[in-house]
Amino acid sequence: MAYIYISSMSFASVIVSALLALAYVFLHRKSWRRSRSLPYPPGPKVTSMPADDAWVEYRKWGREYGELVYIEDRNILILNDSRVAIDLLEKRARIYSDRRMTPIMKLCGAEYNMGFTPYSDNWRRKRKLFQQNFRQSAVNRFHPDQYNKVNEFLRHLITTPDKFMQHTTALSQRIMFSALWGLDVKPEDPLAQNAVKGVSTMGQAFIPGAFPAIEQFPWLRFMPTWFPGCGFARVAEQCIRAVKEGNTIPFDMAMDNLKTGKGTSLIAELASKCEGDSTEIEAIKAMATTSYLGNANCLLPSDQKKINPSRYIAAADTTLSSISSFTLSMVLNPDVQAKGQEEIDRVVGTDRLPTLKTASLCHTSKQFTVKLCDCILRFLSDLSIVRLKMISILVIIFRKYVLQGCSVIPNIWVCVGRYMADNTVWLTIASVLATLNLHKLKDKQGKDISISEDYTSGFFRHPKPFQCSITPRTPYAEKLIIATAS
Repeated sequence: MAYIYISSMSFASVIVSALLALAYVFLHRKSWRRSRSLPYPPGPKVTSMPADDAWVEYRKWGREYGELVYIEDRNILILNDSRVAIDLLEKRARIYSDRRMTPIMKLCGAEYNMGFTPYSDNWRRKRKLFQQNFRQSAVNRFHPDQYNKVNEFLRHLITTPDKFMQHTTALSQRIMFSALWGLDVKPEDPLAQNAVKGVSTMGQAFIPGAFPAIEQFPWLRFMPTWFPGCGFARVAEQCIRAVKEGNTIPFDMAMDNLKTGKGTSLIAELASKCEGDSTEIEAIKAMATTSYLGNANCLLPSDQKKINPSRYIAAADTTLSSISSFTLSMVLNPDVQAKGQEEIDRVVGTDRLPTLKTASLCHTSKQFTVKLCDCILRFLSDLSIVRLKMISILVIIFRKYVLQGCSVIPNIWVCVGRYMADNTVWLTIASVLATLNLHKLKDKQGKDISISEDYTSGFFRHPKPFQCSITPRTPYAEKLIIATAS
């Protein structure tokens, strides 16, 4: 009797499954029927995906094929229009929450960064924690760290203006170490340098097509580094070491400072409330690592072997890209700089430095400086491409094309933790405009020295090193800057 009962239950399960399948087919038969008569979006035939200046090639394809570009051989969809990205990624966000974790990404430690982690309950829990602590109403706790480091940045610019690129790259990293872990980490600290080198290498590895061998033959990860096509292994080893250090060392230091009474921090406070809960501790570490790795996207120059890496230490994401792009733009466009200075003087005055409350005033009146910041963030920010994956098995019909189960690369520029990043970028730009003049250097004959307008070509994008003149606007502006030291 028991045997008959089990068989009956199994048969019933089969019937139920069949009925559900038929219902599914009935509900979606129109979409399938229609999809058979619709094509995939147009696109080029490629033997390999571009690795250098990838977004430039994507944009060329966009001009030739349109806002949707489909790479059939790779089953990849490229979005070249912000409206399309909003329609697909925001309005249908439920089916775009997954991330494609390639073999090289996994080997490099991308799973430590929520921005690259595949969708799961674990990811959702970590994402919730991140949103709770970086939402717009919560980022006020970071203001003291931002004021402190931006003021320090201004002091460095007037004392050693020739090193402005190093000061710029150090700004974001120092804010993050201070805001997250309560640590004052100098750019020359080994922890800072190792993070930059590791994440820079990671950025190079994450470009689609950078390591085609491991993407096509995942089993190569089991082969020795001398085996043909296994050069990725050395890159992955550098990356994973840096990521693991960034995940544990600052956390341990922050907890030690809290226990010994040396100081507190956001991470230490959160961790102390759930001591013993390994799952929650993991989520807290992930939040910090994601925040920091999102702020460690600085690429060393392509000829780094010929240049002392210590000249390009520290990390930056939107901060490095946006502030260095802002500096380059102001040097090349003095009339725009003058207009921004006039706006800051009108709203803030000339007897004090801008504050984040000033930003609120400017946003309310939609002033020029805010538009300038928006322009910098929109067109010159760092993260050129984001790898996403459609997880729905449903047929999606969009703009007379059929889309199903393909990886999606939005060729647009975005920012993780945007409220904190926006505050840092705005405060820095406003403070520089309020107090400093940025110009081209002059030669012995008093003529302007031309500067390069080139950008790096990897996964993370920012201007290549250039030279310029940085001087206080007025003696009083210099006094305001110096006074911040006290």
